[in-house]
Amino acid sequence: MPRRAREARLRSEFADLYPYLKPNVWDSAAVLADRVVAHLLGRPDGHFITGDRALDPVHFEFRGTQARPKFLRSRRDDTL
Repeated sequence: MPRRAREARLRSEFADLYPYLKPNVWDSAAVLADRVVAHLLGRPDGHFITGDRALDPVHFEFRGTQARPKFLRSRRDDTL
């Protein structure tokens, strides 16, 4: 059985923190992570992501499976 790509959706109660994302809409987790990172990199306060995941699991719901075994994944793969 083929694996379903990792997806995420923004929880509606956190929509005001991400005005550039639509809440409660499932999308590719990798695409959403790219959008969040791009937004943060464009901020004048210089805020950036260090070791944290781009998609906060408190703010986002996830479904689907990882593409590679855990021991082979990178942080970016956590969104796949």
